[in-house]
Amino acid sequence: MANVKHALVEYPIQDNVRLEAYWRDDAGGRGPAASLYVHDDEIMRFDCFGDDNGHCHFNLRQTRGRRWMYPAGSFRDHIQQSLFDLRNNLGFCLQTHQDERVQKMQIDAASLEQASRAMAAQLLTFADELTEEPA
Repeated sequence: MANVKHALVEYPIQDNVRLEAYWRDDAGGRGPAASLYVHDDEIMRFDCFGDDNGHCHFNLRQTRGRRWMYPAGSFRDHIQQSLFDLRNNLGFCLQTHQDERVQKMQIDAASLEQASRAMAAQLLTFADELTEEPA
């Protein structure tokens, strides 16, 4: 199943590390989403779909899309959970990756924090557009 990215915004963190925020509307789900890449490998993906559909994938190629589910909540709740996971679980995802280059990657904390805040703001904008009532 393809991850279709609409309105993609990219946030460079450092060489070989970037964060992307985008809108998903495909067979996998509909809503705000984000991905963290290291050496062009998707290390974490946050699908902030609301209700009981929100989840985080880790080391996607290696785990074939394994994920942990978020507690049922709003799009905003899942965006906040994605920030928590990015700040607290990225180290685990890097250390358990099969590529030694990824395992050894030291991500600049200040750059990651700045990019994650910008990502969250963009995801909240997407969520606001989704939850607006039609005129």
